Amino acid sequence: MDDSELAVTAARGRPGSFEALLDRYGGRVRSVALRISGGQASLADDLTQDVFVHLLRVLPRYDPAQPFAPWLMRVAANLCRNKMRDLRRRPAGSLDAAEEAGGEFAGRADDPAVAAERAEDGRRVREARDALPLLYREILTMRYEADLSLEEIAAALGDLPMGTVKNRLFRARAALAAKLGLDGEIDGKSVR
Repeated sequence: MDDSELAVTAARGRPGSFEALLDRYGGRVRSVALRISGGQASLADDLTQDVFVHLLRVLPRYDPAQPFAPWLMRVAANLCRNKMRDLRRRPAGSLDAAEEAGGEFAGRADDPAVAAERAEDGRRVREARDALPLLYREILTMRYEADLSLEEIAAALGDLPMGTVKNRLFRARAALAAKLGLDGEIDGKSVR
């Protein structure tokens, strides 16, 4: 069953449909939440849960003629941004992101030295990306972690013109390269 059909059947309360959407998109939504929260894992988990609780309420408004992934990413990004804005207005205790160290980018390798090097590279990239403005973190997350196409990103960000999406992605890559001290290319794209 494709995503649109799952969304329609989940909105109608068919058993297993919502769980299937959660299985398919839980990781992508958490990636968006993680970037928007600045890498705070426990906050990202809370935001991810909030997105799926909210999704239960808004699924009946989903138009099955539209692709589901960009719609869900827009719902997730908007909800996460709103929650983060609310949290900034109500200061709370600090949240620790240390548990993320060595997480998502650490690759598996038989050689411990290779694994350690990959983990360190991943940590550097995460720190550099998390230091970028929200606009850049969001578009990099949608492109490289949620694996959305440029068209899907445009839809997820409110039907932006394709030129705007390409420009933001280019600028985000350039900003990331600058933070990492790279001169040349990221993802095979020039950052000059």
